[in-house]
Amino acid sequence: MGAFDVLKQTIDDSYAKLMIANDGLHEMTGGDWGELATLIQNSPHPTLTQITLMSQYEQMRYTHAPSTALTRASALPTLPTPILPTPLHRLARQVLEGCHDDTMQTVRLLDFIHERGYVVPPTVWLPPKNMLTHLDEMSAESKLPDEYLAWCAWVGGDDSTHAHTELTDETWDEFYPAQRREMLRQLRHSDPNFALDLIAKFAPNEPADKRFDLIEVLAVNLSDDDKPFLQSLQKDRSQRVKQLASTYLARLGEFDDKDTLADELFDELEVGADGIIFKATKNNKLRENRFEKLQKVNLFALAKKFELSLGEFLLAWDYDGNERKGSSHNYSHAFFERMASMISDDELISIANPLLKIIDKKGDYYGYYFYSLIRPRLSLETRQEYMYKKFVKGEDFNQLLLFMPKYLSLNFNALQISSSYKKLMTDLENWQQKNSGYIDNWHIIHEIFALGLLLNQDTAKECLAHLVQMGVIKTDPVLATLHFNALLDNRVD
Repeated sequence: MGAFDVLKQTIDDSYAKLMIANDGLHEMTGGDWGELATLIQNSPHPTLTQITLMSQYEQMRYTHAPSTALTRASALPTLPTPILPTPLHRLARQVLEGCHDDTMQTVRLLDFIHERGYVVPPTVWLPPKNMLTHLDEMSAESKLPDEYLAWCAWVGGDDSTHAHTELTDETWDEFYPAQRREMLRQLRHSDPNFALDLIAKFAPNEPADKRFDLIEVLAVNLSDDDKPFLQSLQKDRSQRVKQLASTYLARLGEFDDKDTLADELFDELEVGADGIIFKATKNNKLRENRFEKLQKVNLFALAKKFELSLGEFLLAWDYDGNERKGSSHNYSHAFFERMASMISDDELISIANPLLKIIDKKGDYYGYYFYSLIRPRLSLETRQEYMYKKFVKGEDFNQLLLFMPKYLSLNFNALQISSSYKKLMTDLENWQQKNSGYIDNWHIIHEIFALGLLLNQDTAKECLAHLVQMGVIKTDPVLATLHFNALLDNRVD
């Protein structure tokens, strides 16, 4: 009989004795169990440990012995920031469940808790595998607080020690990819040439996708010093990497302004009353050809044909007109997507305000898509101002949660007269006229969930009281984030 079977038998016997005669726990310390027996004997609470083992009895009855030897997991990473106060753990779990595995909502919640000075322990939340990969693919406003990066690595089986606080060529392997990218971005602000040296040294040895991710960091403080390395990438094995290098070189003014496609498209475009627009045609084949050309043309060369800079060209495009001209293809979508990747940081910042006005007219779908393409390169102040204007105009709180970099610093009176809050109250009243009990309307649930994470503590308390006064049941799960906000004080060291 193996150790696993001995353990089962002993627990079985002890369980029976405990149920019949309230005895048998002392036998749990015997047997040929290896580490489990040692665990019980060395435990400061042996009786609790024994009961814990016995609680697994039913599960063990239906679990086959492992086919291979058990291996010890790597040590759990430590959390450098104080954990959430224990009385709030249950409520934190409830709020996390309310995220419904939505990555961005989860990140904003963790960021909200971090702003108050805490992190959640692994007993409350552990990151799912590939969370950082999913996060990298998104274009919303928040990022996972650094304290959780070690947990992401641990869940993914990464044994990096993360013992060092600075990224150098000697400590490169001490950090996992997501953390390296973030540190490289910071270095590009403080010491861009050192960051370039690290990327040039280590990127060539990475797989194509990770190589692309590292080279993409050069977008931060891109300068002429980066040209030699970018030029060397024209021989890279990955077409995607070569295209990225060409785009960055074009931002730095290094491109071939002789392009036959630019000549052809220049003849097919005209300056209309609302901007540069394709000439009218009913020929679907020509429309298809125009779309293909627009995806391949050197836009720097095309802008030069109109005697415009890239930024001026971006502002001069007739987005509504060209959106309709493309039949099944959206010319404006393809144009903006390519232009956003090519325009330099300095030029983008210089045209940010008029460009955001254009984006604001595009409606929710294309507006937020266009905004997501340029958002990472706009200043924090510009992003906050843009989203605050959206709030004033009545934007949904759920959208504000995803795209507003800072939280709403306003009192309840200001919140109550805002278009966004009035719209939410109207939706709530309409629901209450036909329903009772806990709120089950998807839109209202998500709006109140987001609202609870956007407010300061005092405003959250008043908002909570107002919603209860409006007839929302105080124990309704929809109020979980507001309860959590109201109870979570800022940490005082």
